[in-house]
Amino acid sequence: MTFSISEKLGYAGLLPFIAGLFAVVLGYEQGEAFYKLYSLLILAFMAGGCWGVEQANPDEMDAIPLELAIGVFLWGLLAYFLPTNVACLMFMVGFWLLLWTESNPIFRRSYADSYIRLRNILTAAVTVINIAVFVAVH
Repeated sequence: MTFSISEKLGYAGLLPFIAGLFAVVLGYEQGEAFYKLYSLLILAFMAGGCWGVEQANPDEMDAIPLELAIGVFLWGLLAYFLPTNVACLMFMVGFWLLLWTESNPIFRRSYADSYIRLRNILTAAVTVINIAVFVAVH
C-alpha cells in the first residue's frame, strides 16, 4: 500500500501525541505540559487549515465555519491553561468540532476523499489518546 505525503505526515503527526501519552504515563515532569502544548499546536494548525479553505473560496464563504474554526483555536488556548484532565476533554471537543466543521460542503468540495478518510482516522486516534491521557492523570 502506498501512502500520499499527506497521509505520511498525518500519521507521523500522531507520534508526538503518543510520546506525550507515554511521558504522562511514565510520570515525566514535563509530560503533561508537552502533551497540552502539542495538542494546542495541532488544534491551531487544523483550525488554520479551515480558515485557509474558507479564504480560498470567498464566493462560498460561510461565517459559521470560519467563526467556529477561530473559536476552536481560542477554546484550545483556554484548555492549555487548565488542568490536564479538563484540557484533554476540551481538546477532544475541539478536534471533533473541526471535523464537524469540515463536513460543510465547501470543505467536501475542497478535500480529496483520501484526505477526508485520513481526517476521520486521525481524529479517532487522537480521541483515543486523549482518553488515555485523561485516565492516566486521574
